[in-house]
Amino acid sequence: MSIPTPSELSPHFSHLIGRRVAFTKAVSSAPSKAQKVYGIYTSFPDEALVVVKADLPLLGSFAGSLMGLPDGEVRKRLLASEVDEFLRDATYEVMNVAAPVIGHGGRAVLKKVAMQLADIDDKAQDVLKKPAHSLEFDVAVADYQGGRFTVLF
Repeated sequence: MSIPTPSELSPHFSHLIGRRVAFTKAVSSAPSKAQKVYGIYTSFPDEALVVVKADLPLLGSFAGSLMGLPDGEVRKRLLASEVDEFLRDATYEVMNVAAPVIGHGGRAVLKKVAMQLADIDDKAQDVLKKPAHSLEFDVAVADYQGGRFTVLF
């Protein structure tokens, strides 16, 4: 399996949400303290498990942009004790549309999106704990908050 690159991720997400998105390799290895969202994929033809761990504010920005919500409204909705249905559905759609660049060099299929670590199965948790490869990106989104986007396999 090939690895996703900033030069593939940036235009893919920019096209998806209709605004400039810039992925850069993370400079700091310090983990982000933001709440995470987990996307679980199967990559074909090798059937490898791929896990995306992304900051909720970043995915909220992607989802909010898709929904036409300004950054202030996205931030307000993310402060709620539970992510509302519209933002959750848009977040799932973002993770689904990310599949072509996550499965770079092959095909990836989104199996699950989880808002809590406890909601993912043991195999995905093993990938999170001891990945063979880990790619960390810092992401900037025009007029919205950015965050960390990590691909583990």
